[in-house]
Amino acid sequence: MKKLIRLTFAAAVAAALASALAIAVRAEPTNHANRLDVTFTETAASITNRVADLGVFQLILTANGTLDGFGAVSEVVGVTQDRAVHPCGDGSDSESDTRRIVASEGTLALRETGIKCPTPSGLVFTGTYEVDGLSSTGVFAGADGSGDVTVDIATHTATLSGRLHLARDGD
Repeated sequence: MKKLIRLTFAAAVAAALASALAIAVRAEPTNHANRLDVTFTETAASITNRVADLGVFQLILTANGTLDGFGAVSEVVGVTQDRAVHPCGDGSDSESDTRRIVASEGTLALRETGIKCPTPSGLVFTGTYEVDGLSSTGVFAGADGSGDVTVDIATHTATLSGRLHLARDGD
């Protein structure tokens, strides 16, 4: 009888450990490196040019790509350029963007600021991003992080590199 009780107890402990392990594995973010590294080739979907009267130029850009740990994604970027200011000489401007990266597991919202400057190879936007965890959904809800954004205007290539920390219960 003692042997049966011990076996029942051992089975219960094993089942509890297996359940705890399954919950712990499921709670881990799919992006274990806590990194956001992605490149998009963007296309203009909409343009509003109010440079002549307001000094402002607005774009909506779209693209598809792959985000490590999350698979295929699409993005939509709303860009506002203040072309009345010239932080690095003629042809430069100040910009702010909202970027939405949509994955099957949720939407990651980013806020970006920076400047677009002439370089020997053409215009390049350099700036930073901050993860907007309140506006993000699904697995990205409550996330935080920050990093760098570079956009080569001639090739329409946007590169983001930095930190992405996904929120989990207990964080």
